[in-house]
Amino acid sequence: MVFEPALDARPDEAEPLEESPEAFVARWRGYAADAELFARPEGVPLVECRVGDAVIQVFERTGPYLSRPGRARLIVNPTADAVSVADPARRPGVESLGLSRLAATGRVVRRDGPVIVVDAGGVPLVVGLTAAPPPEVREGALVTFESQAPVHGFVVDAEGLLAPRRETVDDTI
Repeated sequence: MVFEPALDARPDEAEPLEESPEAFVARWRGYAADAELFARPEGVPLVECRVGDAVIQVFERTGPYLSRPGRARLIVNPTADAVSVADPARRPGVESLGLSRLAATGRVVRRDGPVIVVDAGGVPLVVGLTAAPPPEVREGALVTFESQAPVHGFVVDAEGLLAPRRETVDDTI
């Protein structure tokens, strides 16, 4: 489906980016990136991780706090106000712009409503757009963008959402 908003469409009538974390994962898990998750302090919703050559922070959406340090599959979901066609000499990749923000350059591999999937040098990014992209931003185009904060992250496994930890609790005194 190609995103072509109606001329009289109002923002409150726009198609939602997600109905729930589970629905988002079910729809986009094929674009999960290989990631290395790092340990974090208790109660901190941001997960620091390595995707490709970049270390970024994502706001964990599959929680609360279900991710564990180590290798994982992660749907990286930045939001951007604008995306533009990149200079052909620009190298695809992901770069941290600070706390839970990133810049990326890559090829559009899918365009679906307010979402484009960008292959940023081997790192798939499921990018939610706040405005319609220009017509030249289509599948195969080399594009660039800077995200808003926070970048969302959905940790997945082969079945979908990461399974909750099963811990034995001894509540006897």
